[in-house]
Amino acid sequence: MSRFAPAVLIVTLALAAAAAVATAAPISKATMFQNRTDSVTCGLEIHSPSTAATEVLCAATGIPAPPKGGIGDPGFVQIGVLGHPKLLRLSQDSFVAGTSVKLARGRLWNQLGVTCHVAQPTVICFNGDNHGFVIGNGHYLSF
Repeated sequence: MSRFAPAVLIVTLALAAAAAVATAAPISKATMFQNRTDSVTCGLEIHSPSTAATEVLCAATGIPAPPKGGIGDPGFVQIGVLGHPKLLRLSQDSFVAGTSVKLARGRLWNQLGVTCHVAQPTVICFNGDNHGFVIGNGHYLSF
């Protein structure tokens, strides 16, 4: 075995690893996304034109109404870069207009310090405090 064989092996393994990373799907930065079954929609929450967006809004069947009543339809949850998710009632489209994509299983979406991972029927979203939720299968679980 030549003295160059280990170096060739290392370079070959490095190139194979780089090729695998290059073919991996990039993290989506679209304004809004839906999973393939359309059971979850998440995106930037509408905000005042004079301020920057600070919250991610998600909608799915099974998200309960907030405990303190209110006006509007249940089924919405918002989360920012820090803190716990907050259940909402909304009576109008509250997503920022912009690019919307359908994300397949295994894809990631990231905006405003919130990352969402698309599974088969569910989506898990979490923030910098490691608080978040799982939605999309008719149930809501926060952590």
